[in-house]
Amino acid sequence: MVTKEITQDHIGEIATLFNTVVDGGYCIGCGACASVSGSPIQMKLDDYGRFKATVDQSAVQSSLSTSVQSVCPFSSSSLNETQIGQELFGNKCEYNDKIGYHLATYAGYVSEDDFRDRGSSGGMGTWIVSNLLSQGLVDGVIHIHQRRPSESDPRLFQYHLSTTPEQVRDGAKSRYYPIEMSEVMQLVRTQPGRYAIVGIPCFIKAVRLLMRADSVLAERIQFCIGLVCGHLKSIHFAEMFAWQCGIEPSKLLAIDFRKKLPGRDASKYGVEVTGIIDDQVVTKTSPVNVMYGYDWGLGFFKYKACDYCDDVVAETADVVVGDAWLPQYVQDSQGTNVVVVRHPIIRNMLEEAVVKGQLHLERIDAQEVASSQNSGFRHRREGLAYRLHLAESKGEWHPPKRVKASLKGLSKNFQKRQSLRILMAAESHIAFKDAVRDRDFSVFVQKIEPLLRQYRALYDDPLLKRMVWQIKGFVKNLLTGKKTSHK
Repeated sequence: MVTKEITQDHIGEIATLFNTVVDGGYCIGCGACASVSGSPIQMKLDDYGRFKATVDQSAVQSSLSTSVQSVCPFSSSSLNETQIGQELFGNKCEYNDKIGYHLATYAGYVSEDDFRDRGSSGGMGTWIVSNLLSQGLVDGVIHIHQRRPSESDPRLFQYHLSTTPEQVRDGAKSRYYPIEMSEVMQLVRTQPGRYAIVGIPCFIKAVRLLMRADSVLAERIQFCIGLVCGHLKSIHFAEMFAWQCGIEPSKLLAIDFRKKLPGRDASKYGVEVTGIIDDQVVTKTSPVNVMYGYDWGLGFFKYKACDYCDDVVAETADVVVGDAWLPQYVQDSQGTNVVVVRHPIIRNMLEEAVVKGQLHLERIDAQEVASSQNSGFRHRREGLAYRLHLAESKGEWHPPKRVKASLKGLSKNFQKRQSLRILMAAESHIAFKDAVRDRDFSVFVQKIEPLLRQYRALYDDPLLKRMVWQIKGFVKNLLTGKKTSHK
């Protein structure tokens, strides 16, 4: 690859990236900017347990192969998801304004072996990458694995290259945890082969941007597998659960965020933590819905960047897997996936596996996929329009989005809820750091609870309660085949 010395233009570009994305709090910590060959940028955990771009001053005189702004998923110089999707899938897929391009859409689960048992939901994500490997379509799978934390490096997870089916299966399950990709991108550059990579929407977008700029990555990364995403968490999300189980943050060794609990709805899963109590390694499991801060809608430990993302279903990925949060599937404790396919090879693989009885898949339409993630789309569409309005009314820079700033159709109650979500997310980082300093989890609760009470009070609004009751009644009647009265 031909590289060139860092010019004043490149230095100016790096400065612009930091003045806007990083200093504005919009860095998602993906590591794309640090993945550019010769980049002086490194990814480091900040004081709040989030990966963040930093400049290695000693590396300023190294070579830089391409624009760091062009590969950042939140910069003003990179393509958006629709533009990338058009390049990749526009000539072979239909387009939907929520889920993007799609060749086929399904709901279902893996019938063979123990994929479903070992997965967070229906086991489809691990099955897909396992079959890409076993069928010789890739030589390795880049996905998240557990790691043993140390005093100098507290991370519980990191990107890992799996080259055997056993290694792939060890990487099953959801990881609500900060990850960065610069180390593994360097591995792809130095180790020839064909790879599949798994990631959340903004990470897959960043991979696509890197592939557009780097011919080696473009040649070697054959498939991008996306995961439906609510938002990314700091390392303190895991520590919050562990602490409530009696394991102090510094003593946490491992966590399973999605422990299946037999006989319960798929949404009522457990959390399993392993750590040190009184010099003994112990493992504890608890239903997640009895834990403080479990509610995803509260946004505890969320990256600010996640509030400025309009991609729920990884619109730039070849295939996307998520939870089928639909009434007809949610009661199955084993879990069911929604799957959006954009690559014909993967579509054919799935269809053949259904015929062989390896997969149980039902065709659903794009709107049903979107409905399975209703709350996510509300937050990333109407909620984002409100947050963009707030930023623009203050004259603040924000990442350019496909959603436009607007208050149209947004009730005062909705606006208040969105504002409180912003405050709770920001305060959760600070409050937990204070609690760790004082070695007292109740400090976190005491600091968060006033905001949480205000937030809950908004759901006590009589009109809102009536609307929720009407929606629940409509869904119930729909499932039982009864007609809804319109009086």
